[in-house]
Amino acid sequence: MRPVKFPILFKPASTQSWRETVASQSWSGEFTGAKLFPRLQKQACNMENKATGKIIRQLRDKKAWTQEQLAEHAKVSARTIQRAEEGVMSAETLNVLARTFKVDVETLSTAAEPDGYPAVTPVLFYQHPDTLDWLEKVFGVEIIMRYIGQDNTIQHAELAIGKGRIMAGQPIEARNWSTPALTGVRSQSLYVMLTDVDSHYRHARQNGAQILSEPENSHGHRRYLAEDPEGHHWWFAAPLNG
Repeated sequence: MRPVKFPILFKPASTQSWRETVASQSWSGEFTGAKLFPRLQKQACNMENKATGKIIRQLRDKKAWTQEQLAEHAKVSARTIQRAEEGVMSAETLNVLARTFKVDVETLSTAAEPDGYPAVTPVLFYQHPDTLDWLEKVFGVEIIMRYIGQDNTIQHAELAIGKGRIMAGQPIEARNWSTPALTGVRSQSLYVMLTDVDSHYRHARQNGAQILSEPENSHGHRRYLAEDPEGHHWWFAAPLNG
């Protein structure tokens, strides 16, 4: 199937195909059917892992530890530490190092972008890691970072939408972190701006999104409402012309 561009700001080239549009945002996802090109995802993950490696080196330097000493404290091999500082590590290694440094996993996995994070970054909780792939396929988000634990839970993930960022993690009962699918309670929704909401709507519907509200003109926007597999509500909207 011919690869197609699917930026968060997009418009259809015809009724049968999609094409890249000139957008004010810098982000674009690239789909081959339903999947983002692995090449693009690998580049994004490597970039973030290198930033994590830099943070690990900085924390080690603060303690005046050698790589061998950090390995001894973390009870891992010196080679594992070397690779971690190069930006290559598993979720298990990330968690072990976070415990060793007595910091949150998020402290190690903070993305190092030139402009930093947006002023507000929402956090969503997902029970199933596969939901991230669903969001990528159906809603066109970009998976910037994901660390999945050995118990198949989301330790930390970050999604990009235009210049926006969403963090994701696992539900934790002790902290009352949950999903609408688990509790039946929904306290927030997301509102994503596009340029052609009808094209996004058709793509989402064709790929299995549950549509809660059909596209309509309201409050100066053309918009529709959809639900993801774990119950979070997503509004997708475009400004009305004129």
